Amino acid sequence: MRHTHFIITGLFLFLPAMAAAQALEAAAYIALFEREWQLLQTVVVDWLHACSQLIQGIPKGDEWKVVFSTGLPLVLLVPLRYLSRGFSRWPTGYLSGWHNQLVSGDIRHKGLRALTRFVTSITPLVPWLLLLWVALVLPRLSASDFGVGGALPLLFTVYVAYVLVNLSLEWFLLSACQGAGNYLNNDTTALLEKRAHAVTSWLLLPWVIITLSEYLLQSSVISQLIGALVWLFSWLMLSYVLHFYREQLVLNLKRLTPERFDSLVEPLSGGRLTVLLLPLLIPLNLILFTRAFMEQLLGEFAWYQRLSARWFRMRNQLQEEDDEDAGVECTDDNYLRWFECYGEGEYPIIKTGLNEIFQRHYSNWHSDRGDDNVLMLTGEPGIGKKSAVKRFCKEVEANEDDVRVAMLEIPARTLDSTSLYALVGEQLEVDLAEGPVALATANEAIPPTVFVLNNAENLFLADVGGLDGWQALLSLTNARAGNVFWIIVMNNQSWAYLCNVFGRDYQMRNVVRVKRWTQAEIRSLILSRNQQSGYRLRYDDVLMDTRAPANNSLRNAEQRYFSLLWDASHGVPVTALRLWQESVTTRRNEVTVKVPRIPAGSRIEKSGSNQSFILAAIVTHGTLNTAEIMRVTNLSENVVRFSLKATLEDDIVEKGEDGRYRITALWYHTVVSILNRMNMLHE
Repeated sequence: MRHTHFIITGLFLFLPAMAAAQALEAAAYIALFEREWQLLQTVVVDWLHACSQLIQGIPKGDEWKVVFSTGLPLVLLVPLRYLSRGFSRWPTGYLSGWHNQLVSGDIRHKGLRALTRFVTSITPLVPWLLLLWVALVLPRLSASDFGVGGALPLLFTVYVAYVLVNLSLEWFLLSACQGAGNYLNNDTTALLEKRAHAVTSWLLLPWVIITLSEYLLQSSVISQLIGALVWLFSWLMLSYVLHFYREQLVLNLKRLTPERFDSLVEPLSGGRLTVLLLPLLIPLNLILFTRAFMEQLLGEFAWYQRLSARWFRMRNQLQEEDDEDAGVECTDDNYLRWFECYGEGEYPIIKTGLNEIFQRHYSNWHSDRGDDNVLMLTGEPGIGKKSAVKRFCKEVEANEDDVRVAMLEIPARTLDSTSLYALVGEQLEVDLAEGPVALATANEAIPPTVFVLNNAENLFLADVGGLDGWQALLSLTNARAGNVFWIIVMNNQSWAYLCNVFGRDYQMRNVVRVKRWTQAEIRSLILSRNQQSGYRLRYDDVLMDTRAPANNSLRNAEQRYFSLLWDASHGVPVTALRLWQESVTTRRNEVTVKVPRIPAGSRIEKSGSNQSFILAAIVTHGTLNTAEIMRVTNLSENVVRFSLKATLEDDIVEKGEDGRYRITALWYHTVVSILNRMNMLHE
């Protein structure tokens, strides 16, 4: 009872105090509104007084103050509007012309290509952003000194912001429709622009009102109330225009969020009250647009293509392992034959720029027949060295009647000088028993000749006494025989070994290292052959982006697959062709493309050092037989044969009809990567 008495007594004491406090607050608010109402009346009275002075006569010395107080300077907004629109055409035209020059100039630099896309997207906004910056740096005029007319810089800023919002809203709605897969025609685009313009036009007057209230009333409660009403009206107008495109906004939001959030996103696509939530989707859609723009911006850079491909492979690694355990599907041999090899006449030719390099060196030699007549061509196995040289030689034969073309396939392990002199002399129809002296002497009798030596890695063996053949070739190329233009073709690992032995700068002056193919070139190689095969492509569900619009899903799957293929093949066309064969299955006239699989190198790392030495020897020399492997590794015959048997069973190496072993195309880069980590190679 005592506690109850205290509670009742406390309530009787607290309630009057609370009522008194509320009465004081109400009185304070009433007094505040009365003061602000008087301020508003003062503003109106000052304006009316200035107008009467303008009509009846302005006192001397107060001309500018009276004119500004009447608001007449606000009439300048009309010519400023036309001047700003005229100014906007100049930077827009200049940037558009600069962009057209860059595009028409056949840009090869990836950064410049990315820059042209950025210039295209911001061109309409640039002049208005400049005008907004100018409007913001203009000095602010005091309402007490200049009256209503001092709001001219602020109202000009509002107009520039209005144009920027109009352009930005048009861009946002267009991007939302395109991101959702709805590509608009002329009529729907015109309707979209009309809606965006109508909404921003309705917002212009409220923005002018809130700007004037903030300027004249100096952030009073009345101006804040007006501002709250204006922002509420702006929210409603924005919700109104977005409800026409709510389906596209929701589809884009689904692309940004994981699938488990679909149940939370779906209600936004219907209902009346949810329309008011649509403006909240604008920043989320902007994040999606920014991500798509960055992917497009970085998509041409090799490091980003490689990173995205490896990230996708890591995310789908478990699913790939499950697919590997599934039953093997068949592929039609009639289809696979289109991807057997590279560079034959029946296949489409993919130009990679090598022919222009050959032509430049050849033209320099052909013009003066000087001593700069040796071109070394090196690159990874299967990258297209021999095919490019053959095409170049065919062009020389077709266009140059006075130049003869000779081509020598150097037999396996031509290790002595006598054998090399005989082979070269037979092609040049000159007796080279005396070596380079005989070649220099017979130079005048030799017709201008383009002499190609393929498989130059067969001229050496990494052993004592195994470098005589290569030294003999160097002596021939250093002889003063200007009528012979030498093109020497060798794989990159063999050339790296010889550079470490003889020095990189003391063998060949002109060395062309064949670059790896770009993703676009690999894509052209595969798709051109598939088109000739007549089979229709279908991509596996793993590659399809179920969150993307249906009309973009196939394009995204194709881009993702060729990123994976390019990364797995390291830009080597023969490896890409082989990986394509391994990743496709056929059914009737349809080809299903799955994720290309890279061989795992764990079995090599677990096999021991002997197998690593054998693989390193094969990589360095290109091809070796059993006796040559024993010679360069100093391993016993039993160890060599046992290791070769294991690698043959794992398809790491293959044995040709000539009895020589080489690394298979699928395993080559995995083997090279492991051996490089062990520091067992020269490149």
